Amino acid sequence: MKELIEKLLLKESIEFNGSIAELKEKIEVSTEQKFRLEWISENDFKILSKISLGTFILNSNSKYFEGIKGFGKLKELKNGKTKIDLIAKLRIELYFIAIIPLLILVGSFLNGEKIPLLSIFLIPFVILWFWVIYRFQEKMLFRKFRNFTMTE
Repeated sequence: MKELIEKLLLKESIEFNGSIAELKEKIEVSTEQKFRLEWISENDFKILSKISLGTFILNSNSKYFEGIKGFGKLKELKNGKTKIDLIAKLRIELYFIAIIPLLILVGSFLNGEKIPLLSIFLIPFVILWFWVIYRFQEKMLFRKFRNFTMTE
């Protein structure tokens, strides 16, 4: 199961033309970021989208509802560049979207109620739909970060 989840995660690597210190300075100085960045540790960070349609967030600084996010790790390369590994983890909403309908189906089955055939086919479609929506927004966030790091 873990291998399947790993394949579903969005991963991307970027090479920044400069050191980690130069990248951090660029992030601190810039006022035109289309994302928010929070440092987790010295070389680990979290990028958050300022706009998230799927989670109804618009320029939120909330600590409870972060919206679309990704995680990054910096690694200094020997050629003076910095490797940035980005990953978007599987969202908890997808677990709820998958588990709640399954619990309803199991409950209906155990109570002897008839399970509508449409609902059996609808559940995978709903899970896939939300996964695609989230993935699209995560890719947009990664593209904004990549464009930011590649501009001079």
